[in-house]
Amino acid sequence: MFSSFNARAVGLFGLSAASTIEIAAGAGFEGVDLLVRDLTEAGEDSRALCSRMDVLGLRGGAFPLPVDWKSDEATFRRDLAALPRLAEVAASLGLTRTGTWVLPEMPDWSNDHAEVAAFHIGRIGTIARVLNEHDIRLGLEVIGVESSRTGRREPFVRRMADLDRELGPIWDEAPNLGILVDAFHLFAAGEPVDAALAWGVERVVWAHVADLPPSATGDRSRIVDADRGLPGDNGAIDVRGFLEMLARERYDGPVTVEPLGNCPSLAGLGPRGIADRVKRSLDAAWPRT
Repeated sequence: MFSSFNARAVGLFGLSAASTIEIAAGAGFEGVDLLVRDLTEAGEDSRALCSRMDVLGLRGGAFPLPVDWKSDEATFRRDLAALPRLAEVAASLGLTRTGTWVLPEMPDWSNDHAEVAAFHIGRIGTIARVLNEHDIRLGLEVIGVESSRTGRREPFVRRMADLDRELGPIWDEAPNLGILVDAFHLFAAGEPVDAALAWGVERVVWAHVADLPPSATGDRSRIVDADRGLPGDNGAIDVRGFLEMLARERYDGPVTVEPLGNCPSLAGLGPRGIADRVKRSLDAAWPRT
């Protein structure tokens, strides 16, 4: 596994891909996550970016899935039509992994579990098959934070175990489907760190880590998804244990720190200062070899 810098995940919006690459390398990250749709729309030269990554010794990490599959049919079809080109750009940059989260509760438009499962399987399966043509893997993320649910609808997928119960047939849709495992959401859901290995480490596509903010109590019912800390800020989430587990199982993908933009430990820092602080926090939790 390798450390990968993600500007959006640490609250840095508006950075170009070229700037993100320089900051990631300067802070000592092994890889970099990039916003493929953004860099393409901005007209950045993917060949020049790839060349610069090679010079700096940076690996391609992962990228956010550029498809709004939870929206209406027209929006989904529009994004799906653009996906092959974006997947081609991603692959050219060595970004061979992406991820998306599944619904933690039933949507407003249906309370029928079979119907909602079919919606997930149909749309995610279609996306996965397009990505598979470019050798890109797609990981499914479970949102374990209770406050992320309205409480007005029936639960859907809140824990890793719910994936098979609600979406079991999805694994037959494409061979590149797997898991995006997030240590923050595992903790919020009260799941053990090895819950993500139920399908084997080879199905882990992308790993995210964060801690609670320094002042948080650790009460899972009071966790707010947007209020996070860096690894080690609180100690409630055993990021080191999580990473040691992945290392033992020979996980070979990117590890992204995702404290989001409200992280107190990053307040007042510029882009390079943020990257340096994030890297130090990850280094402190990284398994010793």
